[in-house]
Amino acid sequence: MLVRTLRTPVGSFRLLVDAYQDDLLRDRERTGAFVRMVCDHADGAEFADLGAGTGPLSVVAANAGARRVVAVERNPRRARLLERNLRRYAPRDVRWEVVRADARRVEVNADVIVCEMIDTLLLEEDFVDVVNAALERYGPRVLPPEVRIGRRPLEDPPRTPRYAPTDVRGAEPLEVIRTEGRIPKEFEYETPGPGYEFLTWVEYGGLVAGGSEVFCPGLRVRTPGEVVRGRRGEGLESLRV
Repeated sequence: MLVRTLRTPVGSFRLLVDAYQDDLLRDRERTGAFVRMVCDHADGAEFADLGAGTGPLSVVAANAGARRVVAVERNPRRARLLERNLRRYAPRDVRWEVVRADARRVEVNADVIVCEMIDTLLLEEDFVDVVNAALERYGPRVLPPEVRIGRRPLEDPPRTPRYAPTDVRGAEPLEVIRTEGRIPKEFEYETPGPGYEFLTWVEYGGLVAGGSEVFCPGLRVRTPGEVVRGRRGEGLESLRV
């Protein structure tokens, strides 16, 4: 267990975190973008944090004026830290609860949800399944409002797909995935060159989050065919080139 200070527009919080969450919070652009989203949309809302980890965004929502906060986390150890963080920092007039469950299976009937389970090409994490399930069951506003996909050509691509930190700025745009409606599971992008670095990022409040070692690193892929295909949420093994 570690302690990480999170400074936000609604206060500073010394949060109990595990090593993975500590790495995520060190990514200032990622943390700043998500904190701003929550601060902008939590006031007066029934708010749900789906895949909450140890709860930094749940704590922010509780202090940004949410009427109620439901934090969903399936990892038992993280859920315990999450509960301790909310118990310490949630204002007394805010109702909150921690649900230890798979975020794809829980109906929380929130006005606003945040889901930060975003990875490169949305391949490995449950972001798409979680968001689609929430939209189908109770129709909330989803944060982030959109996720961007882009690419850069590679002259000497690796023999097998490889992740690496990179700067997403200046990438060739491929798709903007908006979260107000159902997100397609399958994707297909044309690949006329021998290889590409595929990039995924979130833009909010002037911040560009993505391309770091822990949040959406670039995915370098050899592309001998005319298209690259994949299924979001089904892992790198679903990628076809």
